[in-house]
Amino acid sequence: MVYLATIFNEVIPINLAKRITMACIGFALIGFAVAALRLIGLGIDPLGAMTLGFSYLTGLSFGTVLLLIHLPVFVVMYWKTRGFIGIGTVIGMVGIGYATDFFFFLGSFFAIAELPLALRLGLLVFTVVIFAFGIAIYTVAAIGMVPFDAIGMIAEELTGGKIKFKWGRLGMDAISAFTAFLLGAPLGVATLLAVAGLGPLISWFRQKIKP
Repeated sequence: MVYLATIFNEVIPINLAKRITMACIGFALIGFAVAALRLIGLGIDPLGAMTLGFSYLTGLSFGTVLLLIHLPVFVVMYWKTRGFIGIGTVIGMVGIGYATDFFFFLGSFFAIAELPLALRLGLLVFTVVIFAFGIAIYTVAAIGMVPFDAIGMIAEELTGGKIKFKWGRLGMDAISAFTAFLLGAPLGVATLLAVAGLGPLISWFRQKIKP
């Protein structure tokens, strides 16, 4: 096994360092995609919409609200499905939301929502592809699941397979979208595209990416 020295005079396997790097790139791409969806102004993914709704309600930043949403799911993961937890779980819980805040701040200097509708729709499709690619990269890295992404797996494991992963995830998307609607968060064509398109795109990218 080849190792890489750290600034703390410890060593970690280079393969693990590569996986951590992959996961961080994936998280950054997810944050970029969620921020881009917000800026395009045609709705965002269900979790992002729910997070934004609670952000409006509480005055907290998007990143802080997303972290708070992940925490109760993380408690369930730690209690029942610790095998899904890894260093990537913590990095993703903290990093995705604040990466979204950062990219949204940068993008707010550009009037993207005022672009022609056809161009915004093109940007929307491109953004969903980036979103799926980011999720695929971090899941292939296999260093822990972000709590929300693990919900489908948790449901399947805790019910002995009675609730399949896709139905668990679809159920959470539906709950998130309904909650976002009640909170007055932006839903739209992007929400439907994210629900319908992310799964197949993630599966396709996962087959192409090697850790």
